[in-house]
Amino acid sequence: MTRILIAAVLTLGAAMGVRAWNAHLIAEGYAQGSKAVRTEWNTAEARRQADEMEAAALASQRQAEAERLAREAEQTKQLQAERNAHVQAQREAGLRSALARAESRNRGLLGTIAQLNARPVVDVPGTAPDARAAAFAHEATTARELLGRCSGRYAELGAEADGLRIQVMGLQDYVTTVAAPAALGASDGL
Repeated sequence: MTRILIAAVLTLGAAMGVRAWNAHLIAEGYAQGSKAVRTEWNTAEARRQADEMEAAALASQRQAEAERLAREAEQTKQLQAERNAHVQAQREAGLRSALARAESRNRGLLGTIAQLNARPVVDVPGTAPDARAAAFAHEATTARELLGRCSGRYAELGAEADGLRIQVMGLQDYVTTVAAPAALGASDGL
């Protein structure tokens, strides 16, 4: 019986040894697997963080480029607006000069009319003043006065029309050189 008992104890010891060895192998495999999973996790996390940093850097570069382009576009619009204002000022100065010349000519015309109207009807000695000649002289005086008034009004209307023409030209310059290119640039970005 002792042999059976020894054989049973040895078998039990061998089974426990195998079981302990098996548990040791399982624990070692678990540790290796855990280490491999942690390594993969850390690698994937580092890759994800690197991708996020790269994406953030790229977005920052794009934002900086967009801001630079917007500043350049704004500076270009400002320069063009200043050029348009300069051209507009030159047009207005030309208009003022033309108005001064027209007023001078009109004053000359009115002066001539005043001189003609101030002349007395010529009296020829020994003849009676003809009623028809006096009527013609009166009509000529009236016609000259009307010509003077029309000339003044014509100059005023011309000045007003030229002022509006210059204003429209300035607005068209602004639209074609400042506003329209900005709208085109905005639609290109879409």
